[in-house]
Amino acid sequence: MKREQIEIIPYQKDWQKQFLKAKDDIHRVLGSICLCIEHIGSTSVFGLASKNRIDIQVGVQEISLEVCHTLNLLLNKNGFQKAYLSCDHLPPNEVNEQDWVKIYLRGLHAQWDFRANIHFRKVGAKNFNYALLFRDYLQSHPESAIAYARAKEALAKHTRDDRDAYCEMKDPICDLIMINANNWIESQM
Repeated sequence: MKREQIEIIPYQKDWQKQFLKAKDDIHRVLGSICLCIEHIGSTSVFGLASKNRIDIQVGVQEISLEVCHTLNLLLNKNGFQKAYLSCDHLPPNEVNEQDWVKIYLRGLHAQWDFRANIHFRKVGAKNFNYALLFRDYLQSHPESAIAYARAKEALAKHTRDDRDAYCEMKDPICDLIMINANNWIESQM
Protein backbone atom coordinates (compact mmCIF):
# COMPACT_ATOMS: atom_id res chain seq x y z
CA MET A 1 0.00 0.00 0.00
CA LYS A 2 1.42 3.36 -1.05
CA ARG A 3 1.45 5.92 1.73
CA GLU A 4 0.29 9.45 1.09
CA GLN A 5 2.85 12.21 0.72
CA ILE A 6 3.71 14.33 3.72
CA GLU A 7 2.25 17.80 3.41
CA ILE A 8 2.29 20.50 6.07
CA ILE A 9 -0.62 22.91 5.69
CA PRO A 10 -1.58 26.12 7.53
CA TYR A 11 -3.68 25.85 10.68
CA GLN A 12 -7.30 24.93 9.97
CA LYS A 13 -10.09 26.19 12.23
CA ASP A 14 -12.03 22.94 11.52
CA TRP A 15 -9.45 20.87 13.38
CA GLN A 16 -11.06 21.61 16.76
CA LYS A 17 -14.52 20.62 15.45
CA GLN A 18 -13.08 17.45 13.94
CA PHE A 19 -11.50 16.55 17.27
CA LEU A 20 -14.81 17.08 19.10
CA LYS A 21 -16.62 14.83 16.60
CA ALA A 22 -13.97 12.13 17.01
CA LYS A 23 -14.05 12.48 20.79
CA ASP A 24 -17.83 11.98 20.87
CA ASP A 25 -17.62 8.95 18.58
CA ILE A 26 -14.75 7.34 20.50
CA HIS A 27 -16.48 7.89 23.84
CA ARG A 28 -19.75 6.49 22.49
CA VAL A 29 -17.97 3.32 21.29
CA LEU A 30 -15.60 2.78 24.23
CA GLY A 31 -17.49 4.32 27.17
CA SER A 32 -15.82 3.89 30.54
CA ILE A 33 -12.69 2.33 28.99
CA CYS A 34 -11.74 5.95 28.16
CA LEU A 35 -10.53 7.72 31.28
CA CYS A 36 -9.95 10.86 29.20
CA ILE A 37 -9.76 11.92 25.56
CA GLU A 38 -7.39 14.77 24.67
CA HIS A 39 -6.59 16.70 21.51
CA ILE A 40 -2.79 16.56 21.18
CA GLY A 41 -0.16 17.22 18.55
CA SER A 42 0.18 20.15 16.19
CA THR A 43 -3.50 20.38 15.27
CA SER A 44 -4.27 21.14 18.93
CA VAL A 45 -2.08 24.28 18.91
CA PHE A 46 -3.88 27.34 17.56
CA GLY A 47 -2.09 28.76 14.52
CA LEU A 48 0.40 25.89 14.12
CA ALA A 49 0.88 24.42 10.64
CA SER A 50 0.51 20.66 10.56
CA LYS A 51 -0.27 17.54 8.58
CA ASN A 52 -4.04 17.45 8.02
CA ARG A 53 -4.56 14.70 10.58
CA ILE A 54 -6.00 15.05 14.08
CA ASP A 55 -3.91 13.52 16.89
CA ILE A 56 -6.01 12.16 19.74
CA GLN A 57 -4.80 10.69 23.02
CA VAL A 58 -7.14 8.33 24.83
CA GLY A 59 -6.17 7.69 28.44
CA VAL A 60 -6.75 4.11 29.60
CA GLN A 61 -5.93 2.18 32.78
CA GLU A 62 -3.37 -0.12 31.20
CA ILE A 63 -1.72 -1.08 27.94
CA SER A 64 -1.58 -4.77 27.11
CA LEU A 65 -2.46 -7.28 24.40
CA GLU A 66 -5.71 -7.99 26.26
CA VAL A 67 -6.68 -4.31 26.28
CA CYS A 68 -5.78 -4.06 22.59
CA HIS A 69 -8.00 -7.06 21.85
CA THR A 70 -10.91 -5.56 23.83
CA LEU A 71 -10.51 -2.22 22.06
CA ASN A 72 -10.48 -3.92 18.67
CA LEU A 73 -13.66 -5.88 19.43
CA LEU A 74 -15.47 -2.62 20.14
CA LEU A 75 -13.78 -0.44 17.54
CA ASN A 76 -13.97 -2.84 14.59
CA LYS A 77 -17.70 -3.49 14.95
CA ASN A 78 -18.23 0.30 15.02
CA GLY A 79 -16.45 1.19 11.78
CA PHE A 80 -12.89 1.77 12.98
CA GLN A 81 -9.78 0.08 11.62
CA LYS A 82 -7.63 -2.30 13.65
CA ALA A 83 -5.49 -0.95 16.51
CA TYR A 84 -2.15 -2.49 17.41
CA LEU A 85 0.51 -2.36 20.11
CA SER A 86 3.31 0.07 19.37
CA CYS A 87 6.06 2.02 21.09
CA ASP A 88 6.62 5.75 21.01
CA HIS A 89 9.99 7.30 20.25
CA LEU A 90 12.24 7.13 23.32
CA PRO A 91 13.59 10.57 24.31
CA PRO A 92 17.23 10.95 25.40
CA ASN A 93 18.15 9.09 28.59
CA GLU A 94 15.08 6.85 28.36
CA VAL A 95 15.88 3.15 28.10
CA ASN A 96 12.74 1.38 29.31
CA GLU A 97 10.48 0.86 26.30
CA GLN A 98 7.72 -0.32 28.64
CA ASP A 99 7.27 3.31 29.80
CA TRP A 100 6.55 4.29 26.17
CA VAL A 101 4.21 1.55 24.91
CA LYS A 102 0.85 2.46 23.46
CA ILE A 103 -1.96 1.10 21.36
CA TYR A 104 -2.12 2.92 18.05
CA LEU A 105 -4.97 3.30 15.59
CA ARG A 106 -5.13 5.15 12.30
CA GLY A 107 -8.47 6.79 12.85
CA LEU A 108 -10.18 6.29 9.57
CA HIS A 109 -13.91 5.99 9.96
CA ALA A 110 -16.61 5.80 7.30
CA GLN A 111 -18.55 8.59 9.03
CA TRP A 112 -15.59 11.01 9.18
CA ASP A 113 -14.52 13.42 6.47
CA PHE A 114 -11.12 13.76 8.16
CA ARG A 115 -8.22 11.56 9.27
CA ALA A 116 -6.92 11.02 12.76
CA ASN A 117 -4.15 9.26 14.65
CA ILE A 118 -5.47 7.76 17.88
CA HIS A 119 -2.95 6.99 20.59
CA PHE A 120 -4.16 4.91 23.55
CA ARG A 121 -1.79 5.47 26.47
CA LYS A 122 -1.84 4.61 30.15
CA VAL A 123 -2.89 7.63 32.19
CA GLY A 124 0.17 8.97 34.01
CA ALA A 125 2.69 7.04 31.92
CA LYS A 126 5.70 8.92 30.60
CA ASN A 127 4.42 8.97 27.01
CA PHE A 128 0.97 10.13 28.19
CA ASN A 129 2.48 13.07 30.09
CA TYR A 130 4.94 13.85 27.26
CA ALA A 131 2.11 14.40 24.75
CA LEU A 132 0.22 16.75 27.09
CA LEU A 133 3.29 18.77 28.10
CA PHE A 134 4.40 19.08 24.46
CA ARG A 135 0.97 20.49 23.52
CA ASP A 136 0.75 22.79 26.54
CA TYR A 137 4.24 24.16 26.01
CA LEU A 138 3.64 24.98 22.34
CA GLN A 139 0.28 26.57 23.18
CA SER A 140 2.03 28.81 25.73
CA HIS A 141 5.11 29.57 23.59
CA PRO A 142 4.06 30.73 20.12
CA GLU A 143 7.65 31.46 19.07
CA SER A 144 8.57 27.81 19.67
CA ALA A 145 5.46 26.72 17.75
CA ILE A 146 6.51 28.86 14.77
CA ALA A 147 10.03 27.41 14.80
CA TYR A 148 8.60 23.89 15.06
CA ALA A 149 6.27 24.54 12.10
CA ARG A 150 9.19 25.80 10.01
CA ALA A 151 11.23 22.71 10.86
CA LYS A 152 8.33 20.43 9.90
CA GLU A 153 7.80 22.27 6.62
CA ALA A 154 11.49 21.90 5.73
CA LEU A 155 11.49 18.22 6.69
CA ALA A 156 8.36 17.55 4.65
CA LYS A 157 9.91 19.26 1.64
CA HIS A 158 12.93 16.92 1.77
CA THR A 159 11.22 13.71 2.88
CA ARG A 160 7.83 14.06 1.16
CA ASP A 161 7.64 10.37 0.16
CA ASP A 162 9.44 8.89 3.16
CA ARG A 163 7.32 9.06 6.32
CA ASP A 164 9.87 7.03 8.30
CA ALA A 165 12.66 9.49 7.49
CA TYR A 166 10.38 12.42 8.33
CA CYS A 167 9.61 10.96 11.77
CA GLU A 168 13.21 9.95 12.40
CA MET A 169 14.37 13.54 11.80
CA LYS A 170 11.41 15.18 13.56
CA ASP A 171 11.76 13.21 16.82
CA PRO A 172 15.03 14.91 17.93
CA ILE A 173 13.42 18.30 17.26
CA CYS A 174 10.57 17.29 19.56
CA ASP A 175 13.14 16.21 22.17
CA LEU A 176 14.75 19.67 22.03
CA ILE A 177 11.35 21.29 22.51
CA MET A 178 10.69 18.96 25.45
CA ILE A 179 13.91 20.01 27.19
CA ASN A 180 12.53 23.56 27.24
CA ALA A 181 9.06 22.31 28.15
CA ASN A 182 10.39 20.41 31.14
CA ASN A 183 12.35 23.46 32.30
CA TRP A 184 9.23 25.59 31.84
CA ILE A 185 6.98 23.27 33.86
CA GLU A 186 9.58 22.95 36.64
CA SER A 187 9.78 26.75 36.87
CA GLN A 188 5.99 26.82 37.39
CA MET A 189 6.24 24.69 40.54
